[in-house]
Parts: sequence; structure tokens; C-alpha cells
Amino acid sequence: MAAAQHAHVIVGPAGGHRLVVAGVTALERTLWGLGKRGVLTAVVAAEPFALRGDLPILVGWVPAGTPPEADVEVVRGDVVEGIHVHDTASCRAAELVLLEGLGKSYQGITDALFNRHISRRITDVLATTRVTPNQVTVVSILVGLLAAGLLLERSYWAVALGGLAIELQSILDSCDGELARLRFQYSRIGQWLDNVGDDLVDNAFIACAGLAVGGPWAWVGCGAALVRLASAVTMYLEVYQTTGTGDVYRFRIWFDRGKQTADEVFKNDPRSPFTWLRNVGRRDTYTFAWMLLCLVGAPLGVVVWGGIMAAILGVNMVIHVWLRAQGRLRPLS
Repeated sequence: MAAAQHAHVIVGPAGGHRLVVAGVTALERTLWGLGKRGVLTAVVAAEPFALRGDLPILVGWVPAGTPPEADVEVVRGDVVEGIHVHDTASCRAAELVLLEGLGKSYQGITDALFNRHISRRITDVLATTRVTPNQVTVVSILVGLLAAGLLLERSYWAVALGGLAIELQSILDSCDGELARLRFQYSRIGQWLDNVGDDLVDNAFIACAGLAVGGPWAWVGCGAALVRLASAVTMYLEVYQTTGTGDVYRFRIWFDRGKQTADEVFKNDPRSPFTWLRNVGRRDTYTFAWMLLCLVGAPLGVVVWGGIMAAILGVNMVIHVWLRAQGRLRPLS
């Protein structure tokens, strides 16, 4: 077998490979890393113990000290993020490095400056429990719907609590992804649940803000929610039809069609005014702004913000659908 497809894993006498780092043993983290690099099989030179059944690599065991085959990659199974794991202190040091690296390269400005400092602490606690990312997603959706419902009470304190709740939902929305990346608990159901749940919460919040303000603004809020819903359905259908997934980061609106990666689309260059303009429409930014508007008793601002976003999104989606019907857009990759 080619060396690129096979690895030999060695461990130290301290048994650090069996120690749990953020919910996953050090050895399992090594094996996941090999699997993500395309390695198909690995031989572990250590006493066998039960491993997760969803590892993306075939694992065999040989006695400790067994020398590797010629020209086979040799890796350590007790090293996490460059830290030799052998006791509680080294486990914690590795966990802190893992937590710090959970952010996506294309995360929004508010996530980078504020939300992540809270979400990482929550994720740190959840990593040692049996709570799954999908369970966190469900809780975040319920919190978001509660936030929307609180606006209908119309009193200052209800609106303020609704604002705090929508920001909490946004933070929890980061936690589910962080937990999934930290413990390798990805799923297509989780992907769909996360994205559809965010749209459901945002549209409910805008509509309820309009109903709370009343008058013509009720129509604006509900109309904005419907436009956003129609745009989201259009996006999901295209992504699913062309990629077979619910990964909305694979979608490219008509003016971004030539960009291959999410980093290209959401590149955060603080020197570019377009970066700041685009961040106004990013979820971490507008939910944070909605919280502030609710805290000062101005749900009308939520309706106006939501209406402007819906108008821009709706116009661009109409252009997108027309260009696609004309065959003038390259297919999604």
C-alpha cells in the first residue's frame, strides 16, 4: 500500500493517547486528522481499547514497540496541537489551543470581536458532556422563537429581554458548530437544522417586531419575512440540486459566482469599505444590532433593518434567478 494511504501510530509510556481532550481521546484526534488527510488505514502500536465507531479510517493494533514498515508515515498518538498529552495539565493546555482555533477564517466581525469570547466558554463546558451539536441547535432555535414572541408583549422589558434572547441565540448558534468541529460530530441533518433554524428565527423576529410596532410597520415586517423566506427557499433548492447538501456557504449569488471559496466571498479586509458593508448583512452583526435596538426600546429599528435587508436580498435573488434561467451563470461546484 502506498505510504500516503497508510500510517503507523506510536505512543509514549505515560498512556497519554488514552486521555480525553475536549471529549475525544488524544489517539482518536490523531486518527481523525489522518483520515481528513486521506490516509485510509493506520496501525497503532499500543494496547487496544475501544474507539469511536465513526472514525474515517481503518485501524489495526500491534504490540507496543513494533517497528513501522518501511516508507510508512509515523505519527504520535499522544500529541494534540503540538502538545505532548500525558497528564491533566497537558490535556487542559491542548484543550485551550483547540478552543482558540475553532473560529472559521471567514467569521464575521462581531463573532470575532465579541461572540466568540462567550461561545468558546460555553463550548468548553459542553465538550465534556453528552450534549450533542444538534441538541444545542434545537435549544438555540427555541431561544430565538422565545425572543420573537417576547416582542409581541410590547412592553419595554419584554422587548429588551427579546433583544438579549436573540443575541443569546446567535451565540448558541456558534456553539453548535464549534462543538461539532471540536468533537468531530458533523451530520447533514445538523447542517440543515442549523441553517433552516436561523432563517426561521430571523424571519419570526422581524415579523414580530413589525407586529409589535403596529400600523403599516406590521405589513413591512411580515412582508420582509416573506421575501427572506422565498429567497432562502430559492437558495436551498439550488444548493441541494447542484451539490446534494444543505451547505449554504456553497451558494454563490450572481455577483459572487466566480469565487470558489467562502474565504473569497467573506474576506474580512478592514481596509475595504465593502467588507464593512457586507458585514451589515451578516447574521452575527445584525442580531447584535437588533439586541442594542431592543435594549433602547426601538423595535422599529429592527423592522427597518430587516426591511432593507429583505429588499436588497429580494432584488438580487430575482436577478440571480433570471440570469440562471438565461443560462448565464456557471454551475455551483
